[in-house]
Amino acid sequence: MKTFITAAILSTTVLAAPAMAMGVDMTNLTRNLSFPTTVSEPVTQDKVKPGN
Repeated sequence: MKTFITAAILSTTVLAAPAMAMGVDMTNLTRNLSFPTTVSEPVTQDKVKPGN
C-alpha cells in the first residue's frame, strides 16, 4: 500500500508540474488599495479649557 501511495503522489506531482510552470497570472487575486487624499482642515483652538 505504501508503494501505491508513493507512486500516486509522484505521478500527480509529475503531471501537475507543467501546469504550475505555465505561470498563472496572480495579479488579480488581491484588490488594489487606494485611499483618497486627505483634506487639510484648519486647526482651531477651543475657548473652553479643561480644569478651570
